[in-house]
Amino acid sequence: MSDHPFVDATARKTSTIVTKNSIAVPEDRQKYKLSERAWNWEKIVDLFFPEEQSPKRNKYAKIFLRELKEEGEIDSEKLNSFDEWGHEKGLSNLKNNILPKLRRLGVIKYEYLEYRDAREGSQGRRKVIKPARSFTSMLDSMANGWAAFESAAYQD
Repeated sequence: MSDHPFVDATARKTSTIVTKNSIAVPEDRQKYKLSERAWNWEKIVDLFFPEEQSPKRNKYAKIFLRELKEEGEIDSEKLNSFDEWGHEKGLSNLKNNILPKLRRLGVIKYEYLEYRDAREGSQGRRKVIKPARSFTSMLDSMANGWAAFESAAYQD
């Protein structure tokens, strides 16, 4: 199991493999009703970090995304105080596991803003995390592509 390049080595030992690069639609038909027009964002986070497999990652991702939704962006200073607004020690899990996966999936993006401190003459870059539009675009493209596949498959 650990020899596979996509296996998340830090995942819990379960019958399902949690990978760094995937989402999984569970078989819970009560929670994930196919007839619903839109799932709420928290349900979608459950696809990235299934609560049964990664309860802490699920919780921290929701805390982070709830704050991002309210604020519109989160800078590195606010991010570094995550333990205060996350109410426990989750910063390293957030930075090392959750944010990289959300970024790979196209849910968030990083922007770097140049700054110069006028008093000290120092300069640098400040990281700002914002919601990205690429995940929505990817899902739209997948849905349209699959609809074309189904249409072609059902033609007589």
